[in-house]
Formats: sequence, C-alpha cells, structure tokens
Amino acid sequence: MSRKLAGFLVADAVSYSARMEENEAKALAALSNSRAIIDGILAEHQGSIIATAADSVIAEFPSALDAVRAALDAQAQLERDEADNFRFRIGVHFGDVVQQDGTLLGDGVNIAARLEPLAPNGGIVISGVVADQIVGKVDARFASIGKHSVKNIARPVDLYCWPETAAKSYRRRKLMRLWPIATVALIAVASVFAWFARQEEVDQGMPTGPKIAVLPFEEVGAGAEEVFFADGLSRDINAYLTKFSNLFVFSLSSTREYSEVDCATIRRELNADFILSGTVRRADESLRVTTSFTDARDCVQLNAPGPFTRDLSAQSVIDVQIEIARKVVSEIGSADAPIFDAKLARAIEEKAPENLNAYECVLLSYWFYENFEPDRHRRARDCLMGAVKSDPDYSLAWSRLAFSHIESKKYSIDTKDSWDEDSLRAAQRAIDLDPANPDAYYALAIRSQMVGDAPDVFANHARKAIELNPYDSFVLADLGTWMAYSGQWDTGKEWVTRAKALNPKHQSWWDFIWQLHSFLQGDYSASIAHAQTVNLPGNYMVQAALTAAHAMNGDQEMAERTLEKVLELKPDYAEDPRQPFRARGMEKVLVDKLMEGLTMAGLDVPT
Repeated sequence: MSRKLAGFLVADAVSYSARMEENEAKALAALSNSRAIIDGILAEHQGSIIATAADSVIAEFPSALDAVRAALDAQAQLERDEADNFRFRIGVHFGDVVQQDGTLLGDGVNIAARLEPLAPNGGIVISGVVADQIVGKVDARFASIGKHSVKNIARPVDLYCWPETAAKSYRRRKLMRLWPIATVALIAVASVFAWFARQEEVDQGMPTGPKIAVLPFEEVGAGAEEVFFADGLSRDINAYLTKFSNLFVFSLSSTREYSEVDCATIRRELNADFILSGTVRRADESLRVTTSFTDARDCVQLNAPGPFTRDLSAQSVIDVQIEIARKVVSEIGSADAPIFDAKLARAIEEKAPENLNAYECVLLSYWFYENFEPDRHRRARDCLMGAVKSDPDYSLAWSRLAFSHIESKKYSIDTKDSWDEDSLRAAQRAIDLDPANPDAYYALAIRSQMVGDAPDVFANHARKAIELNPYDSFVLADLGTWMAYSGQWDTGKEWVTRAKALNPKHQSWWDFIWQLHSFLQGDYSASIAHAQTVNLPGNYMVQAALTAAHAMNGDQEMAERTLEKVLELKPDYAEDPRQPFRARGMEKVLVDKLMEGLTMAGLDVPT
C-alpha cells in the first residue's frame, strides 16, 4: 500500500438514461463518439483512465493543471463537433490517495466524484485546491461559488465553476436561502427559487455503494390470502436499509421473480453485490424469522442475522426488522451504520403501532397494489377503518386510509361522494401525528391533482414526499407519472428514469407517460411503439390512447379494432371517455387531442 498526490477528473454524461429510453441505438452511437473525443483528449494531457461506466469516466493526472486543461479541451471539442454528442458535467480535484492492489482510494477520488453532479451541463466544477494551482496558467476564468457541503466529506469544500456565467445561479440559490422574507411577494419569489434548488437535488441524488437485493421473505405454512405478512415484513426491512445513502437497495418488486436464491442469476441480471432472503412462520402466538445473507460477488454465505423467535406482537416485529437491518449494514461495513444503533432505531420505534392488527392492516393496503383486485381494496379499507379506531396515534394507518379513499375514486371501487374530504382529513391527521411521514405527503400530492388544485400544490407535496423518502422506486415512478400528467413532462420522465435505476425489473406501466407524450407531440408512430413497451392489453386507458394514436396515424383498421378492445374491457367507456384522463389531472390539450383521435376511430365522444 502506497500514498501519492494526484489530480482527478470525473465526467458524466447529461440525460444519458432519458436518451437511452428515447432511442437506444442513437444514444449509444452518440455516447461512443463522445467518449472517443474525451478519451483522446485525456491521453493528450497525460491522463490515465482508472474507471469507467456506461456514461462516465474517472481519470488520474500528474497535476491539477493537466486535469483542468483536459476538462476544458474536452468540453470545447464536444461543443465544436458537429455530431449529436452528449454534454458532460465534469468535476476536478487534487488530493491524496492510497494505492492498494492497483486501486486508488481516498478523498482525492471521492471529492472529484462529489463535485461532478454540481457542475452545470457542459461545464466544470473544481475545488479550491485546484483553483489555487491553475491561477494564471489557463485562459478560462473559474468563478467562485463559495463553500459547499458534499456527501460523506466532513468539511465544506471551496468550489469554483466554469463557465463563470453559470456561477450566478449558485449564488442566487444561496442568497435565496439566506434572504430575510418580509412580504408575501418575497415569500412567493423565494418559494420558486427554493423549489428549483431542491428539485435539482432530488433529481441528481442516487444511492451509492454496495448493491443489496432483498428477496421477498417466504411465509411458511400460510395460505394464499395471508402471505401479505411476510411480504410486508420484507418491504419494511428493505425500506430501513434505504435509510443509508451509501447503500444501493433494489426495490423489492425488482427481486420478486426470484423465488429462490440463484446467486449467479441475481448477480448477472441485477449486478447485485449482496442478497438477503428469509422465511417467516407465525404459529401459536409466536413469530420465527430466519435469514440467509449471501455475498453475490463470489456466492459465499455470510453471517446471517438471526434466527429470531419472539412473541407475535407489533413490537417484536419491529425489533426483528431493526435487528436484521442493523446486522446487514454492520456486515457490509456501511460508513453511517452507527446511526442505526440510536437515533434512527429510536425514530422507527416511536412511529410503530401499538398493536399487531393495525400493522397488518397497513401491510394489507400495500398488498392491493400487487393486482389491484377490488376485494383486496375492500379488505384493506375495512381493516384500516378499524385500525385508526383501535390505534388512533398510528400515523401510517391514517395515511394508508387516505390512500384508500383516493383509490376508491381512481379505480371506481365503492366511491363515496365525500372521498376527497375523507382523504384530506386522514392525510392531515397522519401529518399531525408524524410530520415526517412521506406517505401522507404522497397522498396529498395525488389527491391535489385529482381534485384540480393549482399545479404548485401538487408539486410541493410531491417534492416533500420524495425529500422524506428519496429511494422508494414505486413512489418516484408514480409521482413522476403524475408530474408528467400535469404537463411537467421532463421532470416526470427524470423521476421515472431514476425509479427505473432503483428497480431494473419495474412494472411496464412506468412507460405510459412516454406513450402519452409522443402522442401529444404528434409522433404517433413513437406513441404506438411505446404502447407495445407498456404492453397492457387489459388496461382500457392504455388501449384508448393507443386507439387515438392509430387513428391519428392513418391506420383506421387498427384504430377500430383497438377501440373494440377498449369497449370490451370497459363497456360503459363511451358514456364519459374523458373521465379517466381528467381524473388524473391530465392537461386539457392532451385530453382534447385524445378525444379527437377516438372520434376519428369511430367513438361517439360526448361534447
């Protein structure tokens, strides 16, 4: 093991995932051309590539000056080249690293990696150490953007930005955070800037570090109608592990297809580093949980948490979940694992229900999303109504009840006229009990869109939900979808794309907004192609949008055939074909265009 000082450059392509979604072949060709330019320039400036990913590169240089000159030349050449290149963000730092077995470790590399996401599109951010070493040696001007705290680095870092014009936005965001708010007008202005600043953080943040796949635990001896308990226990363990920003935890739905631990397959398909699985048995008022913990990199069994044998109570369930999560992060060596021993564990326990029945009602409400069967909704709804009476201080039961009222409207299941007031009252009660309950803000966001509140009401609730729970792929995808419905297509796509990274085996409906947006833009062929990716022949909304696209694309035969399918799926659809689209708060221009296409297909759309 040896130490040395070196310059480090980290470059990452902007909007890589989004461009891959739109046209994979075209995006790969553009990336290949962009990387050829960057790699050549790095070599010209004595840079050595030490790591690469699909859309990023890390290079080492003998000096800070060489690294900065390479960054400037790369950005200039990418701008000059006539090809449809990617734009890149670049971070540069000069610092101390440890060389061990050919791998470079330490703050020299880490800080450069933290600076890259802060750079503007097509721009560069450098540390103060680098700025000091290049004074008078480069023609470009780097403007100070002040001290910034970067993830997992103890002290704030002095940062400088190129082009210098981009520095204004950093200073403006900082000013808005410090500016005393004295009038209603100033409050309105500050909220706009704060929204964009926080939105940037939400969109850029992704968990890092070892990748963990939690397989749904198997419930031994349970019937088909009772497996929700083990499934929910797995979901909560998964959620606790996502509390650590330096652990990448796959969404539970992305691991659902693996009924057993096939280490090689999971490693190959998910690129997972670790696998956690287990069994649950409930019998005679007792709970027994066993686990298996595997290092997927070499398929070696590690020290697994448990087994646990406890009395069957809500407190026992929470205790077992916390202990499993604690032992997992300790085994992996997570840098922020100690927080689980005190503050985080105490917060989880304080929010726990007083009785097991209330907890089971919450698990039932999530079970509904597996197949959206009306009877599952009714079972969960009735259970939650009892839960908030028997355990009135259980915040999550209240927010789940809010969703139950919302779902009754969304899916037309026993909808009450008072569903909107009932959902609002339940969500607000959940927040009164626990202001940090992301599920409650999630419910308020969806409800606000459905009742036609101003767009900023939805956006504020959605942002708050994601700030409190940034790594739940389902919530990210759902709120991203509703964000797109409201007309914020780019933001919606970014959120859904981020959700896909957390859940490689995501549900196909996550592509629905691409189908709708292509239709709105008049690219009917692309809309039809996206409908094939969505691949939901039993969903009448997807099929209605596909009908309109076929009609607008001039294929009357397919339009009529698809319309027949829509009316088979929902015989009363013709009575109010706008309703399902309006209920989701979609833009009027989109709904009107869909109705135009359906009319061309032969549907008698009421005026």
